[in-house]
Amino acid sequence: MAIRYFAIACALGIVHAAFSGYWASGGRWMLDTVGSFATEWVDSEPETARTALLVLALVKLGAAILPGLAYMNRPRLAARNRTRLPSLVLGISWPGSVLLILWGGASFVGAVIGLIASDENRSVKYGHLFFDGIFLLWGAALLTALILARKTPYQPR
Repeated sequence: MAIRYFAIACALGIVHAAFSGYWASGGRWMLDTVGSFATEWVDSEPETARTALLVLALVKLGAAILPGLAYMNRPRLAARNRTRLPSLVLGISWPGSVLLILWGGASFVGAVIGLIASDENRSVKYGHLFFDGIFLLWGAALLTALILARKTPYQPR
């Protein structure tokens, strides 16, 4: 059951990473929903912004994919006494999932009640609802997967 939640978390993380990668490659669709600072930064310092967005996309991609892979490979690698990397990745995933929930939840609720963006700036408000909603769901799916993984070790079919 945990593997399903790892897969959901992975898919949500890949969606989030894909937008950062898209913006790093010069795409502009939905960039304004992040805020005017994002479009101004991309316009004023395109190389720096693109490099930072590419690094961010790669970090998000790793954070999306590695927990599920670590969970699936932990028993095999432990049996061979090869590495503790899966345990390290899963250990880092616990605070990561909580951070995603807290950051995404606070920003999502802030957008809903108008603290982050007012109704006059609907694109930023919708951006926070969309992107921070994904953060919230990603964190919740990852935390659920980690809790379930503690109860039942991965058994390949």
